[in-house]
Amino acid sequence: MGKRRQTATLRRRRMTASAPPNATRGFLLLAVGVIVLLAVAGAGWWMTRRAEQASQAPTQSSGVIGGVTGCRSIPRFATRLGYADRLGISTSERTYKGLVIFDGRVPVTADPAQRDIHQEPSWDDAGTLGPFVIDRDGHIYTAAVPRTAVSDNPPGSLNVIYRIDSDTAELQPFVTLPGAPAGSSDNPFGILGMTYDCDTHALYVSTVAGSTRQSEEGRIVRIDLASREISDEVIGIDAIGLAVFQGRTGKRLYVGLARSADVGSVELDAAGHATGEFRIDLTLDEQVTMFADPRVRRISFDQTNMTLFIVPFTFNLRAVSEQQQVTLRYGYDAERDSWVPFPASIPTSDRAHLHG
Repeated sequence: MGKRRQTATLRRRRMTASAPPNATRGFLLLAVGVIVLLAVAGAGWWMTRRAEQASQAPTQSSGVIGGVTGCRSIPRFATRLGYADRLGISTSERTYKGLVIFDGRVPVTADPAQRDIHQEPSWDDAGTLGPFVIDRDGHIYTAAVPRTAVSDNPPGSLNVIYRIDSDTAELQPFVTLPGAPAGSSDNPFGILGMTYDCDTHALYVSTVAGSTRQSEEGRIVRIDLASREISDEVIGIDAIGLAVFQGRTGKRLYVGLARSADVGSVELDAAGHATGEFRIDLTLDEQVTMFADPRVRRISFDQTNMTLFIVPFTFNLRAVSEQQQVTLRYGYDAERDSWVPFPASIPTSDRAHLHG
């Protein structure tokens, strides 16, 4: 692997994309539980409804310590289809390509008929999918990630952010990251990470397009969902897992690096733009020794706790059955603005019940 970078210079470069269509606003908050990730290409959530209303407009950070995704709303199409109180979403089903919804109350190991799996016709148009997030209006954003071969996805799709409309349930391209090279035999991947910030109604997306085992060319971009404007925030970092956390001293974007078992972060200003230098917060090599090349695939915040989902990653395609995962949990030390490990890691299981 190329040498890991401890710091990164922050640049900001505005780019424009087509204006978004009008959207009816959603009102339900949701709690999210994370199903074990079987591969870099897959993810899943189990959602339950809470009887509260979500803000319809971006708000400034309240300064309350914790995650920043509490406004997420159940898609309106899910309510129409009868999944509102039992909604599960997955992009890692072995017998389906793309995204599906299912009865989240039923164990993932149950018979498919019992799980009541449903897929709309357009949900496999981009091939195999990876990370996805839900916004305050119930729109789902996702990206194409090859699982076993580059042919899993249409040409040119690996740096496209797709949106499933909360009302129509149609999957359509939403934003294409400009200047991103296509996948190659050296690196078949593009977008690998994605997270949402309710305070600014924005996505943060990581892409490793153009990188090789020897060269780090990835970047993290911020996308304003109202305008579809893209800004380069962190240049020269290959990243996978992403999540935003409001700490005692301000908000930070946390990043699981693609070239080491480290988690770093960068400070965000009130508008959600990166500022200052990138820092390394956690080095996990000694905590994760059960497989080679461990990388933080997903970062999840539960009030003042951080959970890391770690899988092998070496810029190569691996079959889902070959993937492993370990889960580590940390508590937030507000006085020191740092993270303290729990006494032991959480055992891998079919579902880790988290909220945030």
